[in-house]
Amino acid sequence: MSDVMTALKTEIVRLARKEAKASADPIRKPSIASRRTLADLKRRVAVLEKEIKRLAALPANVPQPEPEAASAGTGKWISGKGVRGLRQKLGLSQGAFARLVGVTPKAVCLWEGKSGMLRMRDATKAAVMGVRGLGAREAGRRLEAMAGNVKANPKSGKRGNASRSGR
Repeated sequence: MSDVMTALKTEIVRLARKEAKASADPIRKPSIASRRTLADLKRRVAVLEKEIKRLAALPANVPQPEPEAASAGTGKWISGKGVRGLRQKLGLSQGAFARLVGVTPKAVCLWEGKSGMLRMRDATKAAVMGVRGLGAREAGRRLEAMAGNVKANPKSGKRGNASRSGR
């Protein structure tokens, strides 16, 4: 008779645990997620407090660079549509615009074909931004000056189409 009582008692305990687990399960998963979120927030707060202490230790008269200006060169972004509009405003072909900026005509063609923000090197972005402030006449003058420099120094290392036809 004691075996029956022991078996009945273990079965009751097993069923009670199963019911308790089933009723606590919907609460357990959000609780675990909240604990993880809380731990992540604590880590982030610690990092930010450490950064605040570091910045407080810096002298007040040292100018700090702006984060977006440091990472993007000029702090502004350029789109393909903007490059096309700028080139057309200046009245230049893709090749002439490329010479003015210091890139290949293929690069200008690729820029104009892309939508959204263009990713350029800082020097190229600065050159495009510098051209942005020019008028059509000033752009023409700069191109003429560049052409004069190339004619004055024919051994600049670049060969034109005429030298290739002699092969």
